[in-house]
Amino acid sequence: MIILNNILEQLEAYAQENKVPIILKSARDVLQLLLLAAKPKSILEIGTAIGFSSIFMTDVLGGDVRIDTIEMNPDMVQIAWENVKRSKYDSCIRIIEGDALEILPLLTKEYDFIFMDAAKSKYIDFLPHCVRLVKKDGIILSDNVLYKGMTNGPDLVRHKQRTAVTGLRNFLEELKNHPDLKTVILDIGDGITVSVKK
Repeated sequence: MIILNNILEQLEAYAQENKVPIILKSARDVLQLLLLAAKPKSILEIGTAIGFSSIFMTDVLGGDVRIDTIEMNPDMVQIAWENVKRSKYDSCIRIIEGDALEILPLLTKEYDFIFMDAAKSKYIDFLPHCVRLVKKDGIILSDNVLYKGMTNGPDLVRHKQRTAVTGLRNFLEELKNHPDLKTVILDIGDGITVSVKK
C-alpha cells in the first residue's frame, strides 16, 4: 500500500523541473508489480539520483525491506538523503556514495532484487557484479535499455549517444545469452529488462 503519494509527487515535480531522470510511470507500474509479487527483503539499487526509486520501492513494500543504493554525485547524495529522511524510511535505506564500479566489487551480501538505473554505458560492466550479488531466483531489473529507441534503431547514432547505445546493445546481447539468467525485454517506458537468476 503506497502511503507517500504526496512526497513522491513532489519529488517527481522536482525531477521534471530540474531535469533529473527518474523511472517513468509505466516502468514504475512494472516495478511495483514485481515487488508485490516477489516481496524482496533486500534490494540493491545502482543510481540513487534524488532517492525517488528507493523511497518508492520501500513504500510499496511497506517499509519491510532494506535497500542499499549507490550514487557517485555528492550533490545528489545530499538531496537524496534529505528526501529519504523526509519520507521517514531512513532506517530502511542506506546510501553508499561513490562510483558503482569501485563499490560493487566490495559488496559481499546477496540481494533478492537489483534495480539498475545509472549510466547506461556502464550496464555491461555492472552486470557480472549483479549476477554475483543477486540470489538464486532473484530479479535484476534494468531501466532505459531502449534509450529512446536508439538501441534497436539505425546503426547511425549521434556521437553524443554512441557510447551509451553501444554499451546498451552489448548489454542486451549479453543478457539474452547469459547462462545464469532468464531475461525478457519489455518495450515499456524507455525499455526495461527483467532477468531472473536460474
